[in-house]
Amino acid sequence: MFSPVRARIEDILNSPQQFSIPIYQRDYRWGREEALELIEDLKNYQGTEGENLFLGNFIFQNTGEKKTLVVDGQQRLTTIVILLVACKMRALKLSKHDLAHEIQTKITFTDAATGESKGGRLIASESIRIVFEYITKGSWEGDFPLKIDRKSVKRQTNRLKPIYEYFLEEASKLEAPELSCFLRAIYDSFTVRIDIGNEIDALSIFERTNARGMELEISDLLKNYLFAAKVEGIQDLWSQITDNSGGTILRMLKYFYVSRKGYILKPQLYRKIKDYSEAVGPQEFTKELVEFSGFYRVAKIAEEAATKAFFEDKNCSEISTHQPRCQMITANLQSLSEFGIVQFYPPAYAAIDCYSKNGGNDKIASTKALIRLFQAFEKYHFINNIICERVGNEVEKLYADFSMKFATSDNLPKTVVDLIKELTGKLANEEEFVAKFMQLNYSSDQLPILAYIFDRFNNYALEPQNWVRIYSPDRGLLRRSFNIEHFLPQTPSADLEVKKETLDYVDNIGNLLAISYKTNSRLGNLSPERKIERLTGDLRREVQNLSYVDDFIAEYSADAPAWDKTKILRRAKQMAEKAFREVWKIK
Repeated sequence: MFSPVRARIEDILNSPQQFSIPIYQRDYRWGREEALELIEDLKNYQGTEGENLFLGNFIFQNTGEKKTLVVDGQQRLTTIVILLVACKMRALKLSKHDLAHEIQTKITFTDAATGESKGGRLIASESIRIVFEYITKGSWEGDFPLKIDRKSVKRQTNRLKPIYEYFLEEASKLEAPELSCFLRAIYDSFTVRIDIGNEIDALSIFERTNARGMELEISDLLKNYLFAAKVEGIQDLWSQITDNSGGTILRMLKYFYVSRKGYILKPQLYRKIKDYSEAVGPQEFTKELVEFSGFYRVAKIAEEAATKAFFEDKNCSEISTHQPRCQMITANLQSLSEFGIVQFYPPAYAAIDCYSKNGGNDKIASTKALIRLFQAFEKYHFINNIICERVGNEVEKLYADFSMKFATSDNLPKTVVDLIKELTGKLANEEEFVAKFMQLNYSSDQLPILAYIFDRFNNYALEPQNWVRIYSPDRGLLRRSFNIEHFLPQTPSADLEVKKETLDYVDNIGNLLAISYKTNSRLGNLSPERKIERLTGDLRREVQNLSYVDDFIAEYSADAPAWDKTKILRRAKQMAEKAFREVWKIK
């Protein structure tokens, strides 16, 4: 007989037992997306009276020894410990050494006599164990080695480092009082704790909970409700909904509700979404959810054919039959997908719904307004999130409020203007943008973003039919078509004298161009002066459709013989200023 009890995270972390992940458990798999959701949830409960975040079921097996096995809850418990490590490092940065020590007591056991760590409170999954143990020590200084005790841990580091760095980035925004408040939100989060006594029961429960997705999800409850309501065709409709969600149905359900009724906390989602279903009727609710799931899929895959088909289904012929308009919206969706931004889904869909329902109004003005809105989403998130590295959820509440405004609006252009005005007010200023933009550097994993940037420089003033696409969401096609050219080569030839301070900036965006793979190969390690000669000579035809390359040649060819750090940074600054004032200016 199992006896579920309510347990606070602080009580679990203060347990005299050491928790351990059993060998039959899957690897630790949480990443930045799950980390972002956890941070969002904790912020929502930060400072609330009487309300704490519910983290689901934790199932533990008591072994009769000093270790307690984590049957269910590995991902959450491991992630919370990593978050506490980041909070401890922030406390040390603030010189709050007593607070840092107190946090460490939740991460490792501490010798009361010496104050030294005596081992971690959690023995993590084997997939991350060595690095996890390394970073949770009280003496850790923030480094992530590729080898520990001569053993390669590169894969473990690659798994843990991004999530830790995201947590540290969030914690670094907190001053001492805010950090304490945030820690209280963590410690007061609660679970339903179930303790079991033997391995047979543990394995049985593990199989059932993992087959069910760890617990009865909101989507399962909603599915059962709609099936019980005998919605016509629900079997096929539900399959369509889940297929369109692409494995993120909980997020899709949340964004669907936001697009209809505004802001919602995840713990309230099922009750609120069920209330909405009862208000409009289960059949109509299912129809609306299917339509929203169609947009959710289109926004995620960002392909022109899918965009066209979606607007056809919404009877928006001014877009579906007009290829340049489809191309523009698809390009915006591709960019937002590249950025990893999903928060715009609810207001975007609500605006499309408003556009569709008010087809009798001025279609030309509404069409222009809708396209302008998608452009604003792309430009805002590029400036604030990609360059200035702010979090995407800073506008979540604003987007929820405007989702409701679009849902009740009969004047789409005016509501779009109002939202864009609010976005402009939240935009990072030029000084911050320029400083961050000038720090952009080449790396192989940055190729898509760099290609995107040069694509926009090349095409921002052109109509879609005249675009020369440098960026492609298809990684294979992107690499086969375009490459990043270092104007001053990464490895200069022996006869080209280059100061070390200039070589330190060879990867800076001020030294980069995006050109065809073929042209890039032909330029090789030539000097900047010689590259200008070839780009204006025998290779001219290969770059003649890249207007931004023409601009570069006109502006900087005279500097090529003495191309150095100063010239690189001057170009980076000029690019940044043009980017903010023209290319990504929200209009």
